[in-house]
Amino acid sequence: MKPLVTLLLLVALVSAPCVDAADQAAGRQLQADIAWARSAAPPALAAAAAVAAFSDDGQVRELAKGKNDWTCIVHDPCTPTGAPLCLDRNGLEWMTTAMSGRDPDPDKIGYSYMLKGGSVWSATDPSAMKLPEGQTDFVHLPPHIMILNARVANASGFPSGQANPDTHQPFVLYGGTPFAILIIPVD
Repeated sequence: MKPLVTLLLLVALVSAPCVDAADQAAGRQLQADIAWARSAAPPALAAAAAVAAFSDDGQVRELAKGKNDWTCIVHDPCTPTGAPLCLDRNGLEWMTTAMSGRDPDPDKIGYSYMLKGGSVWSATDPSAMKLPEGQTDFVHLPPHIMILNARVANASGFPSGQANPDTHQPFVLYGGTPFAILIIPVD
């Protein structure tokens, strides 16, 4: 055998276990991401939900097919802690529209679970990507459900427009904006 062919075969044989190990690690990470995303919703709902991840440019990348109208997201890209969340069809549309900077459809009501809790940079500014001046920590949210519709949220009568809301009681996040969300703690 020629030396170059022998060298190429040797490299292929030596690198094959590394490729298999990398594939196995990627598979384990994918399964861990799917389990983490689905932990955001009740098990019966989550088991049939699709699983997706948001790319840095806001595009949705499917990780697992679903059998219902729910999608669980590995990390909420709008939060400092990146907690998982599960959204119904209208909720996913609401989120992708909001992430694109457009106002969500006021005639559609979306629902979401965040049973691992979550966080936001600001309770009043939906575009905040850092802590507002004078604020020393982001707003921590306990496990909750969300109603994603500004009309419903703003008409709910729950506290709204507070920089530091009592997050253990229902309140309106981003009150008075087209992105208002009714937060209902479930603890």
